[in-house]
Amino acid sequence: MKKIITIILILSVISVSAGYSQDAHFSQYNNSRLNTNPAFTGTDSTFVISANYRLQWPNISGSYRLINFSIDKYVHIIRGGVGLNYLYDNESNGLYTKSRIDFNYAAHFELFNHKLILKPGIQVGYFQTTIDWSKLTFGDMIDERRGFVYSTNEVPASSTKSNVDLSTGLLFYNNYFFGGIAVHHLTQPDEGLLGPSELPRKITIHGGVNLKFKKDSSGKFILSPTLLYMQQQDFNMLMPGITAKYKFISVGLSYRSEDAFITTLAFQNKYVRVGYSYDYTVSKLTNNTTGGAHEVGISCFLKSKKKNCKIKTLRLI
Repeated sequence: MKKIITIILILSVISVSAGYSQDAHFSQYNNSRLNTNPAFTGTDSTFVISANYRLQWPNISGSYRLINFSIDKYVHIIRGGVGLNYLYDNESNGLYTKSRIDFNYAAHFELFNHKLILKPGIQVGYFQTTIDWSKLTFGDMIDERRGFVYSTNEVPASSTKSNVDLSTGLLFYNNYFFGGIAVHHLTQPDEGLLGPSELPRKITIHGGVNLKFKKDSSGKFILSPTLLYMQQQDFNMLMPGITAKYKFISVGLSYRSEDAFITTLAFQNKYVRVGYSYDYTVSKLTNNTTGGAHEVGISCFLKSKKKNCKIKTLRLI
């Protein structure tokens, strides 16, 4: 019986089984910082609230929907940043869902007379995966003439699986560049619904520079080349990009290897950032088939009534 269920899952919801070996990720990873690397926690002296929504492949039945929400702040008394991150992944119209909540802490060290910032971070999370068996169809439900009309006699396996997860990261930056590395799922927790299935360890390497030009005496124009690399089991992704910001408007272009070109338009001042990005599919699936991907990211930077701590901050564009 378990073999029958497994075969049906593989054949009819291949996107679900693929989800076991690859984490969800955002094109605007600069707006989902805590999801990218726990060491980003508390890099701003304000109270930061961020949210992302992603709709992937809307032209395909059973598209992917991702929601990410995070809050974080630097706390002077503990010399570091604390934060909470929530991620919700909905695949195939609710057939497979995964939700997780993470608590982050990142220490803050200022080296070489405050010229270089080093932030080691840790993340403790709890996740739950769910399969809605009522959305699946089985062979004994079929009538030769009338189609799917019967109730199944198959007894579904467990519909939920929960576990604890640990991750870590390291970030360094100064006034001109930033870079870091994160290792997620250190203990490779079991997430299997049909049997033991380890969540593969994920490695993320990222970096970028902020280029300002002497002729721009006002400092209102910034050019920021970036690079993101992710590896998880057999999945590898390289994502180079470049963003140009003038005053409050930024425009970005990046390329996710063998998958999509991504364009981003954002408004950003010292209080808020609002961005929209579109992924144009260039893989064998083609953009006409998938419809690409739409993503919206919003961040608010809230000042407290008390004076904000004077630390070297990092705010991505």
